Amino acid sequence: MANSDVFTLGLGLTPPWRVVDQRLETDRQPNELHLAVAADPGARFPCPSCGRLCKPHDWKELSWRHLNFFQHACIIEARVPRTDCPEHGVLRITVPWARPDSGFTLLFEQAALALMREMPVAAAARIIGVTDQRLWRILRFYVGRAIERLDLSGVEAVALDETAAKRGHSYVTVFIDLDAAERPVLFVTPGKGKECMTAFRAFLAEHGGEAGRIA
Repeated sequence: MANSDVFTLGLGLTPPWRVVDQRLETDRQPNELHLAVAADPGARFPCPSCGRLCKPHDWKELSWRHLNFFQHACIIEARVPRTDCPEHGVLRITVPWARPDSGFTLLFEQAALALMREMPVAAAARIIGVTDQRLWRILRFYVGRAIERLDLSGVEAVALDETAAKRGHSYVTVFIDLDAAERPVLFVTPGKGKECMTAFRAFLAEHGGEAGRIA
């Protein structure tokens, strides 16, 4: 089996995508393994809006940081097309190994999130070898997406805790679901008092909850 076929299997790529070349750059630390991924000639791609298979309109060179290959940093490189859909026009497709505009593969982001659950972001950044700002962007994206999907329609019993975040008069108010055995924190906001209650009510309503049902 050729090296490119091994890497294609290792990355879990499926047609039309496959690894076509690889090179190890040893002139930097850590060393970098670059994997060139390409689509089969003549391949058509789904429109990001409707899924209709379309011809590519043009291509753009993109790269993503992947999980390390042994001790080497791994970079995936690919020419990514824009589809020309009769209904939705010219749109950049989403590749199966990364979300749009990320710069990291999905597996890299998954590993980064696992580290950030266990330690400060700065410490995770030192271990992974990227800046903490880039990890914060990953964290904000997935936290934001989780909040968008939050369903608070079943919340009935809530407690709040006004905690001093720093010395002096800097407070943070935490709202907790008293019926939740796991992940009981519902909402966190700077400050204390009436404004925090107003903010929580608005957040509750945005996610299907009803303030009138809460004890």
